[in-house]
Amino acid sequence: MTRAQGSVLVLFGLLLLLFWLVPEVPLLGFAAVLLALALRAGGEPLARRTGLPDWAAVLLVTACAFGAILVVAWGASGSLAEQVTQLVQALPKGLESLRDRLAGTAWGDWLLRQAAPGRLVGVGGGAENAAVAAARAASSTLGGLGNLVLVVLVALYLAVKPDTYLSGLRSLFDPRLDGRVQETLAEAGHTLRGWLLGQAFAMVVAGTLTALGLWALGVPLPFLLGGIVGLLNFIPVLGPVIGGIPAVLLAMTQEPMLGLWVAGLILLVQNIEGNFLTPMVQQRTADLPPALLLIVQVLTGALFGLLGIALAAPLSALGVVLVRRAYVEGWLEREPPG
Repeated sequence: MTRAQGSVLVLFGLLLLLFWLVPEVPLLGFAAVLLALALRAGGEPLARRTGLPDWAAVLLVTACAFGAILVVAWGASGSLAEQVTQLVQALPKGLESLRDRLAGTAWGDWLLRQAAPGRLVGVGGGAENAAVAAARAASSTLGGLGNLVLVVLVALYLAVKPDTYLSGLRSLFDPRLDGRVQETLAEAGHTLRGWLLGQAFAMVVAGTLTALGLWALGVPLPFLLGGIVGLLNFIPVLGPVIGGIPAVLLAMTQEPMLGLWVAGLILLVQNIEGNFLTPMVQQRTADLPPALLLIVQVLTGALFGLLGIALAAPLSALGVVLVRRAYVEGWLEREPPG
Protein backbone atom coordinates (compact mmCIF):
# COMPACT_ATOMS: atom_id res chain seq x y z
CA MET A 1 0.00 0.00 0.00
CA THR A 2 1.39 3.41 -0.95
CA ARG A 3 1.21 6.49 1.25
CA ALA A 4 -1.25 8.04 -1.19
CA GLN A 5 -3.62 5.07 -0.90
CA GLY A 6 -3.15 5.08 2.86
CA SER A 7 -4.22 8.73 3.11
CA VAL A 8 -7.45 7.90 1.30
CA LEU A 9 -8.13 4.95 3.62
CA VAL A 10 -7.47 7.03 6.74
CA LEU A 11 -9.90 9.74 5.65
CA PHE A 12 -12.48 7.13 4.66
CA GLY A 13 -12.13 5.49 8.10
CA LEU A 14 -12.57 8.85 9.85
CA LEU A 15 -15.70 9.50 7.81
CA LEU A 16 -17.15 6.11 8.75
CA LEU A 17 -16.35 6.79 12.42
CA LEU A 18 -18.15 10.13 12.19
CA PHE A 19 -21.21 8.46 10.68
CA TRP A 20 -21.15 5.88 13.46
CA LEU A 21 -20.77 8.34 16.36
CA VAL A 22 -22.83 11.33 15.18
CA PRO A 23 -24.59 10.38 11.91
CA GLU A 24 -26.68 13.54 11.82
CA VAL A 25 -23.64 15.82 11.59
CA PRO A 26 -22.21 14.60 8.23
CA LEU A 27 -25.72 14.37 6.77
CA LEU A 28 -26.49 17.97 7.74
CA GLY A 29 -23.10 18.98 6.36
CA PHE A 30 -23.92 17.27 3.08
CA ALA A 31 -27.29 19.05 2.98
CA ALA A 32 -25.41 22.33 3.45
CA VAL A 33 -23.12 21.43 0.53
CA LEU A 34 -26.17 20.84 -1.69
CA LEU A 35 -27.67 24.18 -0.71
CA ALA A 36 -24.32 25.91 -1.28
CA LEU A 37 -24.13 24.40 -4.78
CA ALA A 38 -27.64 25.66 -5.50
CA LEU A 39 -26.71 29.17 -4.32
CA ARG A 40 -23.53 29.12 -6.41
CA ALA A 41 -25.52 27.93 -9.42
CA GLY A 42 -27.62 31.08 -9.13
CA GLY A 43 -24.83 33.43 -8.10
CA GLU A 44 -22.16 32.59 -10.67
CA PRO A 45 -24.24 33.53 -13.77
CA LEU A 46 -25.29 36.75 -12.01
CA ALA A 47 -21.65 37.58 -11.26
CA ARG A 48 -20.68 37.02 -14.90
CA ARG A 49 -23.48 39.22 -16.22
CA THR A 50 -23.14 42.09 -13.73
CA GLY A 51 -19.44 42.03 -12.83
CA LEU A 52 -20.21 41.60 -9.14
CA PRO A 53 -17.81 39.57 -7.01
CA ASP A 54 -18.94 35.98 -6.56
CA TRP A 55 -19.59 36.44 -2.85
CA ALA A 56 -21.78 39.49 -3.46
CA ALA A 57 -23.76 37.72 -6.17
CA VAL A 58 -24.34 34.71 -3.89
CA LEU A 59 -25.54 36.94 -1.06
CA LEU A 60 -27.84 38.81 -3.46
CA VAL A 61 -29.34 35.56 -4.76
CA THR A 62 -29.82 34.34 -1.17
CA ALA A 63 -31.55 37.59 -0.17
CA CYS A 64 -33.84 37.46 -3.22
CA ALA A 65 -34.75 33.82 -2.59
CA PHE A 66 -35.47 34.49 1.07
CA GLY A 67 -37.54 37.56 0.19
CA ALA A 68 -39.53 35.65 -2.43
CA ILE A 69 -40.31 32.91 0.10
CA LEU A 70 -41.52 35.49 2.62
CA VAL A 71 -43.70 37.26 0.05
CA VAL A 72 -45.29 34.03 -1.15
CA ALA A 73 -45.83 32.80 2.41
CA TRP A 74 -47.40 36.11 3.44
CA GLY A 75 -49.63 36.30 0.37
CA ALA A 76 -50.83 32.71 0.61
CA SER A 77 -50.96 32.41 4.38
CA GLY A 78 -54.72 32.86 4.72
CA SER A 79 -55.93 30.63 1.90
CA LEU A 80 -53.13 28.11 2.44
CA ALA A 81 -53.97 27.71 6.13
CA GLU A 82 -57.61 27.23 5.25
CA GLN A 83 -56.79 24.59 2.63
CA VAL A 84 -54.47 22.75 5.01
CA THR A 85 -57.25 22.71 7.61
CA GLN A 86 -59.67 21.27 5.05
CA LEU A 87 -57.14 18.61 4.07
CA VAL A 88 -56.49 17.63 7.70
CA GLN A 89 -60.23 17.33 8.30
CA ALA A 90 -60.86 15.35 5.11
CA LEU A 91 -58.04 12.79 5.38
CA PRO A 92 -59.58 10.86 8.31
CA LYS A 93 -62.73 10.39 6.19
CA GLY A 94 -60.58 8.95 3.40
CA LEU A 95 -58.91 6.57 5.86
CA GLU A 96 -62.31 5.54 7.20
CA SER A 97 -63.59 4.87 3.69
CA LEU A 98 -60.52 2.79 2.91
CA ARG A 99 -60.89 0.83 6.13
CA ASP A 100 -64.55 0.07 5.41
CA ARG A 101 -63.66 -1.32 2.02
CA LEU A 102 -60.79 -3.42 3.37
CA ALA A 103 -62.84 -4.86 6.24
CA GLY A 104 -64.55 -8.14 5.56
CA THR A 105 -61.84 -9.62 3.34
CA ALA A 106 -59.14 -11.98 4.61
CA TRP A 107 -56.19 -9.91 3.42
CA GLY A 108 -57.94 -6.66 4.33
CA ASP A 109 -58.54 -7.76 7.93
CA TRP A 110 -54.89 -8.85 8.20
CA LEU A 111 -53.70 -5.50 6.86
CA LEU A 112 -55.91 -3.59 9.26
CA ARG A 113 -54.56 -5.61 12.21
CA GLN A 114 -50.98 -4.78 11.16
CA ALA A 115 -51.85 -1.08 10.93
CA ALA A 116 -53.66 -0.98 14.27
CA PRO A 117 -52.75 2.05 16.42
CA GLY A 118 -51.41 -0.20 19.18
CA ARG A 119 -48.86 -1.69 16.79
CA LEU A 120 -47.85 1.63 15.32
CA VAL A 121 -47.51 3.77 18.44
CA GLY A 122 -47.25 1.20 21.18
CA VAL A 123 -49.72 -0.21 23.62
CA GLY A 124 -50.67 2.13 26.35
CA GLY A 125 -53.11 4.74 26.35
CA GLY A 126 -54.95 7.76 26.92
CA ALA A 127 -53.75 11.16 27.94
CA GLU A 128 -50.24 9.97 28.83
CA ASN A 129 -49.57 8.71 25.31
CA ALA A 130 -51.06 11.88 23.83
CA ALA A 131 -48.83 14.03 26.04
CA VAL A 132 -45.74 12.02 25.12
CA ALA A 133 -46.61 12.27 21.42
CA ALA A 134 -47.14 16.02 21.70
CA ALA A 135 -43.83 16.47 23.51
CA ARG A 136 -41.99 14.46 20.89
CA ALA A 137 -43.63 16.43 18.09
CA ALA A 138 -42.66 19.74 19.69
CA SER A 139 -39.10 18.55 20.28
CA SER A 140 -38.80 17.34 16.68
CA THR A 141 -40.14 20.64 15.35
CA LEU A 142 -37.70 22.73 17.38
CA GLY A 143 -34.83 20.43 16.47
CA GLY A 144 -35.78 20.59 12.81
CA LEU A 145 -35.85 24.40 12.84
CA GLY A 146 -32.46 24.49 14.54
CA ASN A 147 -31.02 22.10 11.97
CA LEU A 148 -32.48 24.18 9.15
CA VAL A 149 -30.84 27.35 10.47
CA LEU A 150 -27.54 25.48 10.85
CA VAL A 151 -27.69 24.14 7.28
CA VAL A 152 -28.47 27.60 5.86
CA LEU A 153 -25.61 29.27 7.76
CA VAL A 154 -23.07 26.61 6.81
CA ALA A 155 -24.26 26.72 3.20
CA LEU A 156 -23.76 30.49 3.09
CA TYR A 157 -20.19 30.17 4.37
CA LEU A 158 -19.45 27.44 1.82
CA ALA A 159 -21.06 29.32 -1.07
CA VAL A 160 -19.41 32.67 -0.35
CA LYS A 161 -15.81 31.35 -0.09
CA PRO A 162 -15.71 27.78 -1.45
CA ASP A 163 -12.00 27.86 -2.35
CA THR A 164 -11.00 28.12 1.31
CA TYR A 165 -12.78 24.90 2.21
CA LEU A 166 -11.83 23.05 -0.98
CA SER A 167 -8.13 23.83 -0.52
CA GLY A 168 -8.35 22.67 3.09
CA LEU A 169 -9.94 19.41 1.99
CA ARG A 170 -7.27 18.84 -0.68
CA SER A 171 -4.52 19.38 1.89
CA LEU A 172 -5.68 16.28 3.79
CA PHE A 173 -4.60 14.02 0.92
CA ASP A 174 -1.12 12.99 -0.12
CA PRO A 175 0.47 15.74 -2.31
CA ARG A 176 0.82 13.27 -5.19
CA LEU A 177 -2.98 13.07 -5.33
CA ASP A 178 -3.55 16.82 -5.74
CA GLY A 179 -4.44 16.60 -9.42
CA ARG A 180 -6.72 13.59 -9.03
CA VAL A 181 -8.44 15.04 -5.94
CA GLN A 182 -9.06 18.33 -7.72
CA GLU A 183 -10.55 16.54 -10.73
CA THR A 184 -12.70 14.36 -8.46
CA LEU A 185 -14.04 17.36 -6.55
CA ALA A 186 -14.82 19.15 -9.81
CA GLU A 187 -16.64 16.12 -11.19
CA ALA A 188 -18.54 15.62 -7.92
CA GLY A 189 -19.67 19.24 -7.95
CA HIS A 190 -20.75 18.96 -11.59
CA THR A 191 -22.66 15.75 -10.85
CA LEU A 192 -24.45 17.16 -7.83
CA ARG A 193 -25.35 20.33 -9.72
CA GLY A 194 -26.78 18.22 -12.51
CA TRP A 195 -28.78 16.22 -10.01
CA LEU A 196 -30.10 19.37 -8.34
CA LEU A 197 -31.12 20.84 -11.69
CA GLY A 198 -32.89 17.64 -12.67
CA GLN A 199 -34.72 17.36 -9.36
CA ALA A 200 -35.77 21.01 -9.35
CA PHE A 201 -37.20 20.51 -12.82
CA ALA A 202 -38.87 17.25 -11.71
CA MET A 203 -40.46 18.94 -8.70
CA VAL A 204 -41.95 21.73 -10.80
CA VAL A 205 -43.16 19.42 -13.57
CA ALA A 206 -44.59 16.76 -11.24
CA GLY A 207 -46.33 19.31 -9.01
CA THR A 208 -47.80 21.25 -11.93
CA LEU A 209 -49.00 18.21 -13.91
CA THR A 210 -50.44 16.58 -10.79
CA ALA A 211 -52.28 19.77 -9.79
CA LEU A 212 -53.75 20.21 -13.28
CA GLY A 213 -54.73 16.54 -13.44
CA LEU A 214 -56.43 16.66 -10.03
CA TRP A 215 -58.25 19.83 -11.05
CA ALA A 216 -59.47 18.17 -14.25
CA LEU A 217 -60.68 15.13 -12.29
CA GLY A 218 -62.58 17.34 -9.85
CA VAL A 219 -60.56 16.46 -6.75
CA PRO A 220 -60.78 19.08 -3.98
CA LEU A 221 -57.70 21.17 -3.12
CA PRO A 222 -55.85 20.21 -6.32
CA PHE A 223 -53.09 22.81 -6.09
CA LEU A 224 -52.28 22.08 -2.44
CA LEU A 225 -52.10 18.36 -3.21
CA GLY A 226 -50.03 19.02 -6.31
CA GLY A 227 -47.67 21.13 -4.23
CA ILE A 228 -47.23 18.27 -1.76
CA VAL A 229 -46.38 15.88 -4.61
CA GLY A 230 -43.97 18.42 -6.09
CA LEU A 231 -42.13 19.02 -2.82
CA LEU A 232 -41.79 15.33 -2.00
CA ASN A 233 -40.54 14.70 -5.53
CA PHE A 234 -37.18 15.88 -4.14
CA ILE A 235 -36.96 12.26 -2.94
CA PRO A 236 -36.94 10.14 -6.11
CA VAL A 237 -38.97 6.90 -6.28
CA LEU A 238 -40.38 6.98 -2.73
CA GLY A 239 -41.25 10.69 -2.47
CA PRO A 240 -43.93 10.83 -5.19
CA VAL A 241 -45.61 7.69 -3.79
CA ILE A 242 -45.75 9.19 -0.28
CA GLY A 243 -46.87 12.56 -1.65
CA GLY A 244 -49.68 10.95 -3.65
CA ILE A 245 -51.28 9.23 -0.66
CA PRO A 246 -53.19 12.33 0.59
CA ALA A 247 -54.57 12.92 -2.93
CA VAL A 248 -55.77 9.31 -3.23
CA LEU A 249 -57.37 9.36 0.24
CA LEU A 250 -59.08 12.68 -0.40
CA ALA A 251 -60.40 11.44 -3.74
CA MET A 252 -61.84 8.35 -2.04
CA THR A 253 -64.00 10.57 0.16
CA GLN A 254 -65.69 11.78 -3.03
CA GLU A 255 -65.95 8.46 -4.86
CA PRO A 256 -63.93 5.22 -4.53
CA MET A 257 -63.35 4.97 -8.27
CA LEU A 258 -61.95 8.49 -8.25
CA GLY A 259 -59.18 7.30 -5.93
CA LEU A 260 -58.09 4.78 -8.58
CA TRP A 261 -58.08 7.51 -11.23
CA VAL A 262 -55.91 9.68 -9.00
CA ALA A 263 -53.48 6.81 -8.37
CA GLY A 264 -53.27 6.26 -12.13
CA LEU A 265 -52.67 9.98 -12.68
CA ILE A 266 -49.77 10.04 -10.22
CA LEU A 267 -48.19 6.96 -11.82
CA LEU A 268 -48.58 8.51 -15.29
CA VAL A 269 -47.00 11.82 -14.20
CA GLN A 270 -44.07 10.03 -12.57
CA ASN A 271 -43.48 7.90 -15.66
CA ILE A 272 -43.50 10.97 -17.94
CA GLU A 273 -41.22 12.93 -15.63
CA GLY A 274 -38.87 10.12 -14.66
CA ASN A 275 -38.45 8.42 -18.04
CA PHE A 276 -38.49 11.36 -20.45
CA LEU A 277 -38.20 14.85 -19.01
CA THR A 278 -35.73 14.63 -16.11
CA PRO A 279 -33.11 12.55 -18.02
CA MET A 280 -33.14 15.22 -20.74
CA VAL A 281 -32.32 17.91 -18.17
CA GLN A 282 -29.73 15.94 -16.23
CA GLN A 283 -27.94 14.92 -19.44
CA ARG A 284 -26.36 11.85 -17.82
CA THR A 285 -24.61 13.88 -15.10
CA ALA A 286 -26.40 11.90 -12.36
CA ASP A 287 -27.84 8.87 -14.11
CA LEU A 288 -28.77 6.56 -11.22
CA PRO A 289 -30.28 3.11 -11.81
CA PRO A 290 -33.70 2.99 -10.03
CA ALA A 291 -32.95 -0.36 -8.35
CA LEU A 292 -29.67 0.96 -6.90
CA LEU A 293 -31.39 4.14 -5.74
CA LEU A 294 -34.21 2.24 -4.03
CA ILE A 295 -31.73 -0.03 -2.21
CA VAL A 296 -29.75 3.00 -1.02
CA GLN A 297 -32.96 4.70 0.16
CA VAL A 298 -33.96 1.66 2.21
CA LEU A 299 -30.44 1.36 3.65
CA THR A 300 -30.04 5.04 4.55
CA GLY A 301 -33.58 5.13 5.91
CA ALA A 302 -32.86 2.18 8.20
CA LEU A 303 -29.56 3.72 9.36
CA PHE A 304 -30.34 7.44 9.52
CA GLY A 305 -34.13 7.85 9.37
CA LEU A 306 -36.00 10.44 7.31
CA LEU A 307 -32.93 12.60 6.72
CA GLY A 308 -31.13 9.61 5.24
CA ILE A 309 -34.05 8.89 2.89
CA ALA A 310 -34.20 12.53 1.78
CA LEU A 311 -30.49 12.63 0.95
CA ALA A 312 -30.17 9.11 -0.43
CA ALA A 313 -30.27 10.16 -4.11
CA PRO A 314 -27.56 12.86 -4.02
CA LEU A 315 -25.47 10.64 -1.74
CA SER A 316 -25.78 7.88 -4.36
CA ALA A 317 -24.75 10.26 -7.13
CA LEU A 318 -21.73 11.37 -5.11
CA GLY A 319 -20.90 7.79 -4.15
CA VAL A 320 -20.84 6.68 -7.78
CA VAL A 321 -18.26 9.38 -8.59
CA LEU A 322 -16.09 8.60 -5.56
CA VAL A 323 -16.15 4.83 -6.07
CA ARG A 324 -15.21 5.17 -9.72
CA ARG A 325 -12.47 7.74 -9.10
CA ALA A 326 -10.99 6.41 -5.85
CA TYR A 327 -11.53 2.66 -6.13
CA VAL A 328 -11.96 1.66 -9.78
CA GLU A 329 -9.47 4.09 -11.28
CA GLY A 330 -7.28 4.86 -8.23
CA TRP A 331 -6.97 1.51 -6.43
CA LEU A 332 -7.70 -1.01 -9.18
CA GLU A 333 -6.09 1.24 -11.80
CA ARG A 334 -8.73 0.40 -14.39
CA GLU A 335 -9.20 2.73 -17.32
CA PRO A 336 -12.50 4.66 -17.31
CA PRO A 337 -15.04 3.33 -19.81
CA GLY A 338 -15.06 5.15 -23.13
